[in-house]
Amino acid sequence: MKPERPALSPLLRSDAQGMILAQLFMNPEDGFSISDLARFAHTSVPTAMREVDRLLDARLATSKTFGRSKLIRVNRMHELFDAIKQIVAHSYGPAAVLPAALYGIDGLERAYLFGPWAARLKREVSPEPSQVDLLLVGYVNRIEASRAAARVEGYLGKAVNVQFASVSEWQNPTNDLTREIRSKPMVELDLDW
Repeated sequence: MKPERPALSPLLRSDAQGMILAQLFMNPEDGFSISDLARFAHTSVPTAMREVDRLLDARLATSKTFGRSKLIRVNRMHELFDAIKQIVAHSYGPAAVLPAALYGIDGLERAYLFGPWAARLKREVSPEPSQVDLLLVGYVNRIEASRAAARVEGYLGKAVNVQFASVSEWQNPTNDLTREIRSKPMVELDLDW
């Protein structure tokens, strides 16, 4: 079965490839197992393995074996590293960068990407995302959360528009913004740190 064309970048083969590239290139200090990459990309382990094999063959990634585990890391010395990172940051980067940026924010229960970026990833017709729309659910320090989002704006090359909702407002929406966000495509960020 041929994979669907990528929703966020015409230069890539699939959304799974885009998400795997985002996880590796946006987190160049970290190593990931194949199963970690598959889970992040919402794809099967064999598909993730094929994508990683392509990256290893092109020397865009390296691997290290520790016992039965194999960790994949991006090759920061590759001459195309900066160019690929810029493409990935613009397209699939928000899902890879924002969870780490939000790490440690007290009271944060859930985080969602919404707006044009989420709509495109869910295969709905939408304009080119000019910003990243982020909803934080919980009893969160808004200043701390806004600063965390602002730190990644330069990294992503886009402004991050942060909205907030309490847990009760999210569960039983009473305002127009929360109702509108819930009625449209969203992508939940993996906050399992």
